[in-house]
Amino acid sequence: MKILPGGCRVFTPDDGQAGSAGGWRWRTPICRANGADRITQSVSEFSGGRAPVVVNPQAEEALYVVEGEGVCYIDGWPYPVSPGIAIYVPPAAEYCFENTGEAALRVLHACCPEDFGRHFVETPRVVETPRAADSSATPNDAPKRTVREVDRELIPAGADRHFRYLVHTDLGCRQITQFAGWIPTSKAIPHTHTYEEGIFILSGRGLVHVDGDTCEFETGSSIYFPIGVRHCIENAEAAPIRLLGAFYPSGSPGAAYED
Repeated sequence: MKILPGGCRVFTPDDGQAGSAGGWRWRTPICRANGADRITQSVSEFSGGRAPVVVNPQAEEALYVVEGEGVCYIDGWPYPVSPGIAIYVPPAAEYCFENTGEAALRVLHACCPEDFGRHFVETPRVVETPRAADSSATPNDAPKRTVREVDRELIPAGADRHFRYLVHTDLGCRQITQFAGWIPTSKAIPHTHTYEEGIFILSGRGLVHVDGDTCEFETGSSIYFPIGVRHCIENAEAAPIRLLGAFYPSGSPGAAYED
């Protein structure tokens, strides 16, 4: 981890507190223990079978499937998931993942604000609403909790950058904005935001500039920006940078306060 001016932090793909439970392994680079205020970011891998059930008593959680196939159960409802699916978990909802594929199921998490009451559930609640015959489809009366990235509108953020909202208000989310973004070969104008920001680099490499200091990042890196820190991201490569971001509290990736 490298600490930049203003408390910005750049994490390598190996940084973060590690943990495991059953077939679930995770790493948490962005959290209060590593210098963040209220936003968190974790990277999880699920092997075959169903993982333990977890609940955040107070916090919302936005998730994104990077690799693999499976089912996310939220309060008992089955939601089939695959790469490019974003998932919203409301406060106090019980959820878990089941890996139904041959490869590892890899998921990114943003839990906001960091919930120190987060815990595993030994006896999950049973929802009495009838289920589908199998977990390959979500019943029509289930709450809307997932969205496909490809179904979201592509929105400009400045002259040459674009993003898509993922977990957003239409899923019932009130405090987090999760988005996918693309950065072509370019260097943004230094700017600030009115929210904390956590970024995960899905592909590409580049530079983050913060008040005269610079740090490289690569695929698998995580970047934390506190509120009000003047920064910009540069892509000096031919290939675009693809990233997953989360804001807390909610905001727009297109709302930047430039010099």
